[in-house]
Amino acid sequence: MFQTQNVSALSESQSPIPYDEWTEKLKSVYGLWNPRANVPADFTAKVAYRSSGNFEVVTCVCDPCGATRHAKEIAGDDIETLAMQLVLSGRERFTIDSKCHELMPGDILLWNTTRPMEFDVTEKLHKISVLMPLARLRSWLPGSWYLIDSKYSKDSTTATMLCSLIQTMTPEFLSGKLENSEALTDAMIGTLVSTLGPAISLGECYERQQLIQIKQFIDKHLSNPELSLKYIASAHRISLRHLHSLFESEGQTALQYIIHQRLLRCQRDLSNPGMSRRTITEIALSWGFQHSTHFSRRFKSEFGVTPHDFRHDPGIALSR
Repeated sequence: MFQTQNVSALSESQSPIPYDEWTEKLKSVYGLWNPRANVPADFTAKVAYRSSGNFEVVTCVCDPCGATRHAKEIAGDDIETLAMQLVLSGRERFTIDSKCHELMPGDILLWNTTRPMEFDVTEKLHKISVLMPLARLRSWLPGSWYLIDSKYSKDSTTATMLCSLIQTMTPEFLSGKLENSEALTDAMIGTLVSTLGPAISLGECYERQQLIQIKQFIDKHLSNPELSLKYIASAHRISLRHLHSLFESEGQTALQYIIHQRLLRCQRDLSNPGMSRRTITEIALSWGFQHSTHFSRRFKSEFGVTPHDFRHDPGIALSR
């Protein structure tokens, strides 16, 4: 879809392509992204895709790389798309609305083009992506479509069923044997919805939306060292007890969420060549940490390496 939405024949790179060609494929097939520049000189990728109506299937094999999709890129696309991604081999770190998902073979990821995102392929990746109109998910789950999970691990019912459907459908679709894009879209989304269990109540819907808003508020104020749970609760006119209860379903406390997001921002800046003139302490303080020793201890606990070692070799943490 996007620029290729009217293509009906299989388009494939017959041989591995270099990074500059990959970035163009990335934008034309998956929508607008801002690729990262620091990739190995011997980078290669291979992509095959086919569209029928507003239904598209993409198979991709690529070396480690990364890209971001924020407000500028979101505004540049005029079609809202839902993607279901199946990882066949390799590893990828995908961040949606500041929540990080580690993807391994057999995992299913859902993402849509309306949300800020970034990805890092940390190990040569082979994946299948199915792209469909986001409006169809909205029609299946009015009022709660945006609350469903983004990642489904390989052993879950959702991943098991979608994995089977995607792997069976892909060769038939790419060969041109399947054409009914409306039926294929409903088959994919219907399978997804059927595994999600009973619809959530209005109360649960409200609390999930409230949690999303609070996370967005936290992400916006991460650089403020005075950000506290009391301040967050007061800003949203809720009690501290209610704030804690909202995060219970996440398997982490609100404070753990804040620290994790700050560490992710520091990790990103430490791996950015454009930040090389800033000291580790300056980066830590800029994201709300008040003491460099506390930051270093937290960073090593989270990523398994010290900030100093990570800055000189980001691959140390990425390979863990």
